[in-house]
Amino acid sequence: DDCGTPLAVAQEILFTVSAIQPTPMDSLAMVTCSPVELKLVFKNNIRCNTIATNGSDFVLSGPTGSRISSAATSCDATGFTKAITLRLNTPIQTDGNYRINLVNGSDLNTIIDECGQSTPAGSSISFSVRDTVSAAFTYRVAPGCITDTISFAHDGRNGVNTWRWAMDDNKISGLQSPEAYYTRFGEKRISLIVSNGFCADTTEQQIMLDNGIEAKFTAPIIICPAEPASFVDASTGAISSWQWNFGNGFASNTPTPTPQSYQLPPNTRELRYNVSLVIGNLIGCFDTAVVSVRAVSSCYIAVPGAFTPNNDGLNDYLYPLNAFKATDLSFRVFNRYGQMVFSTADWNEKWDGTIKGKAQAAGTYVWTLSYT
Repeated sequence: DDCGTPLAVAQEILFTVSAIQPTPMDSLAMVTCSPVELKLVFKNNIRCNTIATNGSDFVLSGPTGSRISSAATSCDATGFTKAITLRLNTPIQTDGNYRINLVNGSDLNTIIDECGQSTPAGSSISFSVRDTVSAAFTYRVAPGCITDTISFAHDGRNGVNTWRWAMDDNKISGLQSPEAYYTRFGEKRISLIVSNGFCADTTEQQIMLDNGIEAKFTAPIIICPAEPASFVDASTGAISSWQWNFGNGFASNTPTPTPQSYQLPPNTRELRYNVSLVIGNLIGCFDTAVVSVRAVSSCYIAVPGAFTPNNDGLNDYLYPLNAFKATDLSFRVFNRYGQMVFSTADWNEKWDGTIKGKAQAAGTYVWTLSYT
């Protein structure tokens, strides 16, 4: 030894050499839902040329008719592999316990490892599969005038134990059969994800909440004498009834009422009338729209022959009268030298007899007016 002491003659040490054991079939990669492939994993290298590519080295047993149709490997440069992928003729979709059994295949052997050891026929490995699941769901709509209620239901078949609902309008739920309330109508996109801890599924449906109604109609802004006023329904929704009140003593219950006339009382320049429309649907919901229309005593466009801008509140301005419905209007005023002292495209803008705040001399002025 290190100290120069010799070892005694005839000393011995014992050791044991175990017999080489064949590579066991004891590991299977994680089995997923509805598997169409099963991957065997080995701790030792397996000779690729001992694996029957038709899968006949292996037999699948269990509560389904699926069988092994082929075996695939990814061999290294020396012809060895540590994994065999078994392909099935149909996916396994039935709940139960399954077993892969090793047999002598069409190549007359099982599988042989890098040490030349054959894994014994009859070796096996077991695994379990759960049923596939369906996320298909049913629903029932309880319509309301302000709020719609939708009751959702899932059957929970094949051991489903988790539900994830997304019910539009930022509504979510983890219940099997939740309810959702909607105050904004229209199309709702509903999705559901279910799982039994092994298999999952998702589905989506669109649900139309079309019981919402909104009353709207178009009306003339100005109503001239002897001019019929037309009111056009622009309401939305599944409408079953209309009730018009035109404010002139007449009413209608049709969606397209006849044009109305408005007669002003004597010595009245203009008067406003409130026109209303009430709509309803088949579940007893109603909505109302009201528009104020303005009836005037004259729509004849004229310009006064004279005006007195002295701020006495009487005839202080020069402008076109009654140009309620004129378009592309141009009103201009010129002094006796032909200089333009006022111009406007808005008939409500009036000349007050000044230029830049300076009063103009009394006299004769000329105006021009054009419109369509």
